[in-house]
Amino acid sequence: MDAFPHAVPIPVLLVAGALGAGKTTLVARWISEPGFAASAVLLNELGEGAIDAHLVGGYMSATRTLCGCACCAARGMLAGALGSLVDADATRFERAIVELAGIADPLPVIDELEGDSASCERFPLHGLAVVIDATEGEHALEGPHSPRCAAVADVLVVAKTEHADAAAIDRLEARLAAVNPDAELVRAGPDGCNARDVWQAAAASPRRALRRLESRMAGSSAHDVEVHTLHLPPVELSGFCMRLAAFLEARPGAVLRAKGLVGVKGRRGPAVIQAVGGALHPVRTLKEWPPGAAPGTLRIVTRGVGSAVIRAALA
Repeated sequence: MDAFPHAVPIPVLLVAGALGAGKTTLVARWISEPGFAASAVLLNELGEGAIDAHLVGGYMSATRTLCGCACCAARGMLAGALGSLVDADATRFERAIVELAGIADPLPVIDELEGDSASCERFPLHGLAVVIDATEGEHALEGPHSPRCAAVADVLVVAKTEHADAAAIDRLEARLAAVNPDAELVRAGPDGCNARDVWQAAAASPRRALRRLESRMAGSSAHDVEVHTLHLPPVELSGFCMRLAAFLEARPGAVLRAKGLVGVKGRRGPAVIQAVGGALHPVRTLKEWPPGAAPGTLRIVTRGVGSAVIRAALA
């Protein structure tokens, strides 16, 4: 029996990229475009509890979270999560966007979507867009899955270009073109990039089957990171930020990502905490807690740093 009787096919665009590359910001801007409002969004987050879904803002009704890396811990759950998302909403979706966790290898996810005939019929894979952080320059291709992601991408979106040197962007794009000459390069500035341009470029990408085959033959690398989810009571914000910044600065390269909504003493809404590598982004506060958000959740992705060390540093 068909697992999805009478269902209209919904094309799926996968969005991959390293931790902190700017994927969630880009997806949020896409679904705010009038022509892309009828988009279901599945955010694949590391660890327990949703954070990114609440940062997407006013589009929560069409946004859900798949916890655990989609290529390993949550493998086999993607099609079911997509089905639950689109079936639970009265919207007639025209497309689905799946943002993969920053450490995820997209090839096992592609194999999952295309390996089951019923899932493939309902959720045909439209393509793979990979987001590259321009501020990292050519170092953006040094992560464990970064070269593989770039090699199999149908579209390469170079994000945060407003914060990067023009010559460095040119060198990065030349390197990307050498890694994957078939992928279209799209620059995303402070306002992102046009969703329709990315969608159309993904559909037109040539030789995708050959690129995937070559990457599979090259093998894959295992994850070497730990994901720590901390549930914190309300904090005194300035002192907490100083401790977090000192913790990040003391461990260059060991802390890959920090993200969360943290309660603040004396304030009704939470602080939005974002850090990539050793850099703590400017902290902003929200007027109210987003509906359904878990109070005081901070997720930190590290390499070789345990939870006890993190808690001691932030206490």
